Amino acid sequence: MLRRTMIPLMAAVLIVSAATSPAHAQRGRDRDQPFDNPFQRGDSWDRPRDDRGSQREVSLSDVLRDLRSKYGGQHLDARKSGGYYMIAWMTEDGRRLNLRVNASTGREE
Repeated sequence: MLRRTMIPLMAAVLIVSAATSPAHAQRGRDRDQPFDNPFQRGDSWDRPRDDRGSQREVSLSDVLRDLRSKYGGQHLDARKSGGYYMIAWMTEDGRRLNLRVNASTGREE
């Protein structure tokens, strides 16, 4: 009788402990090295924006705000292609403009 209850009970304990233990996911290229703290790896995502150098870009919302003050109206579509924002713009008088804005400088080209 003891054997009938102990075996299922021990199996349940093993299943629950396996399900609640932390999972060990693959770490990609750092798989062979210990993974202590992700914030000490030195990737560009964890450095302040000013330290990124050439990766710094003007945000799309800043570009749209500048275009709104320059042309009035509103943007119809915006996408990023390479180092440029490609923006479709409708002016207040109904003209449609296709604008190309440098993403790193924010200047229209």
